[in-house]
Amino acid sequence: MSLPETVTNVSRSQPPDRVAAGETRLPALRRVALSPSPALALTIGLFVLYGLTQTSSFASGQVWINIFRDASFTAIVATFVAIVIIGGGLDLSVGSVFAAGAVVSAELAYHGQSPFVAFAGGCMVGAGVGLINGIVVNYFGIPAIIMTLGTLFGVRSLVVHFTQAQPIGPLPNSFTTIGQQDFLGVPYIIYVALAVAIVAYLLLHATTLGWNIRALGANREAARSFGIRVRALSICLYVCCGAAAAFAGALQAARLGAGSPALGTGLELTAIAAAIIGGTSIAGGLGTIPGAVLGAVLLSVLGTGLILLHVDSTLEDLATGVVLVLAAGLDQLRRRQMFRTSVRRARAAESA
Repeated sequence: MSLPETVTNVSRSQPPDRVAAGETRLPALRRVALSPSPALALTIGLFVLYGLTQTSSFASGQVWINIFRDASFTAIVATFVAIVIIGGGLDLSVGSVFAAGAVVSAELAYHGQSPFVAFAGGCMVGAGVGLINGIVVNYFGIPAIIMTLGTLFGVRSLVVHFTQAQPIGPLPNSFTTIGQQDFLGVPYIIYVALAVAIVAYLLLHATTLGWNIRALGANREAARSFGIRVRALSICLYVCCGAAAAFAGALQAARLGAGSPALGTGLELTAIAAAIIGGTSIAGGLGTIPGAVLGAVLLSVLGTGLILLHVDSTLEDLATGVVLVLAAGLDQLRRRQMFRTSVRRARAAESA
């Protein structure tokens, strides 16, 4: 008897529910290791524990406030970058859009506009860039990586030209309050980032739209055959991502009290890294908002931790790269395990 026949006979000799439930169930430790959010939380905890054994600065409340505040800007961008990737797209322009949102909102606030108008103006610019990205990618067939790379350079050039490479400021207190004040000792920016993450979570995990986004990223043609307007949905994702990046840039301008054209440099790679580290599959269809937020926190903890541990700051990117590669490897293991589990369940259903 051949090996495949032996395996088939063994499967048929066991109750289907045992095959479907028991044999496809991963050991608890392996399930945790392959689950992005628990694995990230564990990684952050282990790094912090190590840091506490090396320096007492890790126990400082102010240090953690700075960590979470710095992570907030990345988290706001990373949540919507993750949604774009889950939907099968990619947006490399968010760093430049971040700067555009900062300088446009700063310009409006500097000339006496209300904070609402200033923030709205910055977000509209970001949404406009996202709209251009979405239309070109979906209607002209330009690959997302090429199109958004082009807008990354183009928008940054326009920002520098518009500001003559000079920061816009000082900005009025009415505008900077949200970036510089706190409530119960916690900066407003952290509350705002949490609110954005909750909205993104509900959008992706608690609505039909979220399932459509996953379907779009998993199989675009299958999603179209089920009646999903794939082009319109993809464009909406780019618009939301652009608006979120610009909004985060406006918050940064409010925190600094000025809008600088240099803001957001390299943010596109940091945001994508946070999303992928958080379990978002670069192939699309898989990912979570809590994972993207934890990815942003991990990068912030790494950056601050290396400083507190007196490690050469030039090695921060190396640490980020190592974590990113490990996360990508974890994603591949997770996808293979999902495939094996689905095959086992299909065989169990056939034998039932």
